[in-house]
Amino acid sequence: MSHPVVQGRQDEQDALVRRAGDWAKQLRGRLPGLVSVTVFGSVARGDFNLWSDIDVLVVANGLPDGYLERADLVSPVPPGIQPVIWTPAELEGARSRKNPIAIEAEAAGIPVGP
Repeated sequence: MSHPVVQGRQDEQDALVRRAGDWAKQLRGRLPGLVSVTVFGSVARGDFNLWSDIDVLVVANGLPDGYLERADLVSPVPPGIQPVIWTPAELEGARSRKNPIAIEAEAAGIPVGP
């Protein structure tokens, strides 16, 4: 049995991850090429605070080149969720360049979809 404060913090993290997972379920119908959805950043690490966004890496095939077109595909985005939207090739390129998002999502990310 964990300390009540620790358990409360875990419950908060679980709720934030669930929120991202609920959004990931919605993405399945909008992004036929969806490969993965991963929570990364402070929520995944557990060092989030009241003002933290839920950082979410969305990886999908067949994405348009422009950011705005990609954002339209995943809209509406619930308040507090901050998506990063990449193709598998972009993720691989980011890994090879040691991009912090790619490294952190792989090392400490919490998969929530598809």
